Amino acid sequence: MTGKERTIRFLEGKKVDRLPFHPLVMQFGAKQAGVPYREYCLDPKRHVDAMLYCMENLALDYVMTGAYPYCEAIAYGLDVEFPENSLPLERNLLIKDPEKDLKKIKPLKIEDQDLMMRRVEMIGEYKSRAGNELFINGWAEGPMAEYADLRGLTGAFMDVMDYPDELEEVMGIIVENAKAWIKLQVEAGADAIGIGDAVCSQIGPALYEELVFDYHKELAAYIQSLGAYAKVHVCGNTKPILPFLIEAGYNIIDVDYLVDDMSPFVDLLGPKQVFLGNVDPVSVIQDGTPEFIMQETIKCVQQANGRCIVAAGCEIPRDTTAENYMAFFDACKEASRLVL
Repeated sequence: MTGKERTIRFLEGKKVDRLPFHPLVMQFGAKQAGVPYREYCLDPKRHVDAMLYCMENLALDYVMTGAYPYCEAIAYGLDVEFPENSLPLERNLLIKDPEKDLKKIKPLKIEDQDLMMRRVEMIGEYKSRAGNELFINGWAEGPMAEYADLRGLTGAFMDVMDYPDELEEVMGIIVENAKAWIKLQVEAGADAIGIGDAVCSQIGPALYEELVFDYHKELAAYIQSLGAYAKVHVCGNTKPILPFLIEAGYNIIDVDYLVDDMSPFVDLLGPKQVFLGNVDPVSVIQDGTPEFIMQETIKCVQQANGRCIVAAGCEIPRDTTAENYMAFFDACKEASRLVL
């Protein structure tokens, strides 16, 4: 059973040979494949080289286009530096004074945005090199995370209170641009689109429901209307907003390790909805023994009553050993035996 077949069958509630294995392997994957991280971010062919290496050698059941959170932000005008072998860095905030700078956030013609189109090119590269064998996960930033990239966390949180109407208008523009980009990714062959909205765990359930929930619901429905699966990734302790993320309709709801128990939320899942996660990527996957990795992986899968794709709660750290990573895959296989 290919990773694509396994993942789709699992999402559709059908019998699979084991649980899908979808750890987030950006820096780790590039390092294991010997691809400098700048090239992983900026060169579609080298990115695909690294992800196909991970699929073939590290048991991945999917491939992805995401590498850094600034792709759309650069299109809006954010100044970002790409070091040779570490994460990209923003040099200067785009929005310093909302009363003057919010007009910088405008509708984009995606076809004219080089870095955004490189992500579309990645999907075409996957299709040309591996046909229909891959479950391809495209990506776009959610409205709150995108605004925080442009404004900075502190400023974004202040604007929630000081400029709510203006913020709503800007997030609407961000979502419309994201939808145009999502459409191009799905047309290129993406099977799923992930929406990354990391800072939503920091604004509380009341503000999340008021400001972001409807946009998330709109994005999930739009992705599905194009024939793709919708996925959402919010870092941090999402317990207060997890019912909303499920209600928004995403097929795959990533759960960070800071959610200490997924079991209270399993019954909220509808058909074709599963969790992804939520093993601690540092204390367990990077630093743990094989026995501890096994124990914690089985615990997470059992909390989800088997309704989860196996992954860490967030990115596998760059310096994780290949041995620990493969112990994680062994744990996936054993957890599958126990719950399927």
